Amino acid sequence: MTCRKLVFVLLLAGAFASADTYYVDSESGDDQQSGTSEAGAWKSLARIGESTLAAGDQLLLKRGCRFEGALKISVTGTEKDPVVIGAYGNGPAPVIDAKGYPAGICLVKSHYVTVKDLEISADGGSVGTGQKDRRYGVYVQGIWGGTSHITLDNLTIYKIYPETGSKHEGINPTSYIGTGILIQGGEKISSTGFVVKNCRISDVGFKAIELKNIEQVDVLDNFMKDIGGPAIQPGNVNDLVVRGNTVDGSGSFKDPRMHGRGSGIWPWTCSRVLIEKNRFMHARGPGDSCGIHIDFNCSDVVVQYNLSVDNEGGFVEILGNNHNCAYRYNISINDGARVKGIDGAFQEGKILWTSGFVGSKKEKHGPYNSYIYNNTVYIKEGSRSCFSFTPTTDGLLVANNIFYILGQTRNVSGDQTWGKFKTKGPMQRAVIENNLYARLASWPADLEFRETDMTIGDPQFARPGGLNPEDYIPQNAGLIRNQGTRIKQLAGDEVGLRIGLDVKEDFFGNPIVGNPDLGAVEMIR
Repeated sequence: MTCRKLVFVLLLAGAFASADTYYVDSESGDDQQSGTSEAGAWKSLARIGESTLAAGDQLLLKRGCRFEGALKISVTGTEKDPVVIGAYGNGPAPVIDAKGYPAGICLVKSHYVTVKDLEISADGGSVGTGQKDRRYGVYVQGIWGGTSHITLDNLTIYKIYPETGSKHEGINPTSYIGTGILIQGGEKISSTGFVVKNCRISDVGFKAIELKNIEQVDVLDNFMKDIGGPAIQPGNVNDLVVRGNTVDGSGSFKDPRMHGRGSGIWPWTCSRVLIEKNRFMHARGPGDSCGIHIDFNCSDVVVQYNLSVDNEGGFVEILGNNHNCAYRYNISINDGARVKGIDGAFQEGKILWTSGFVGSKKEKHGPYNSYIYNNTVYIKEGSRSCFSFTPTTDGLLVANNIFYILGQTRNVSGDQTWGKFKTKGPMQRAVIENNLYARLASWPADLEFRETDMTIGDPQFARPGGLNPEDYIPQNAGLIRNQGTRIKQLAGDEVGLRIGLDVKEDFFGNPIVGNPDLGAVEMIR
């Protein structure tokens, strides 16, 4: 056979090579078997670690089975033939009980892998000589300096608590740092391509989803409930989309091991982040604990089309050295009720808060060029609402919002503003215009940053006081329709927003025709 014919035969054989499927059955399996059929299934997760999976292979755990231990592997798939780790058979999802292990699933330096349809818990237990004060449902270590393309889909993760607690900034002196999902790259941004979708995470000591030093990430349609700390916490992440998620109870303290403080999401040192069409509800904690807050050193974070309900830390929180960030077309209901000094709170809850904080003992500066427009804010009677603007704020627009505030309002601009400032004086390039207020007292009278000619009126919401976005569809066309102004870049801002200041649709997806209406909802023509 000639060399040319031999090469052709080898290529042809490779083209038709079939991938393998491996089965694991904790009840009827046997680790001495081949694992390549249901009848010849392996028994344990430990047996999986002894094997090598190739591109296109599937590793399937039997539904209805419970697997004690952990799955730690490093595998390489391809874009066309990813490695799939999932379930087979009928019944409930297979359960990985990782009590006494660092993580239920540990995926290290892998390419093109999908993990789906599994249930994971890791509640305490001794890890021996391992790290005793950290525990993960799923731990992913991305490829350093390369593309990972890891997808986590339809996972149920709950009761994630380490063996011991550690010192932290929660309610107790120590918190049990259990995290549902951690995805991280190297010391700097060094790994790309991650998706977390359709997962259910509950009853974890600290974070539901933590992202570190990665980029090109989608967090989509997940449900998180009773999370001890922040639910979603990106740190040093670029090109992130967070869409369609529900967070109910970040900063929870239902278990005494929980952290007891946390916002629904807070990006830190992140760029090009889109947070849209999510629901953040019932955040608790003595500090922060907003639905969404933008921590320091971020740029181009856009918060839009979200529902924020009863988050005691507040609605808008933009910290120092943030550049060109925006809250727009969101609906906020009864946010910011926390009172400093009550139940251990060291920060006031706030409706709007800009802060120059960039870390302890560092000189405060910013935020720069922040845009807050076309939001609908409702605060019930009897609830206190606070506002705080730092003098280091440089570039701020507050326009086209509806502030339907029935309770007491306070200016707390001195709250949490200790230390050194790069600038101290009136805010620079601050504009507040064309907002609608339920009453004159909706804005603190002693707040320097205020409209000179406030528009007072009733938007006639469908069901004011309700907890659904449909309750805040306005009926007063004469006061609302086409009364918004076109949003333009602040003087001195050469950037605006990367995705544009102009918006094509409202909270519900209705098209914006002509001038925008006031608030987050366009009245149907």
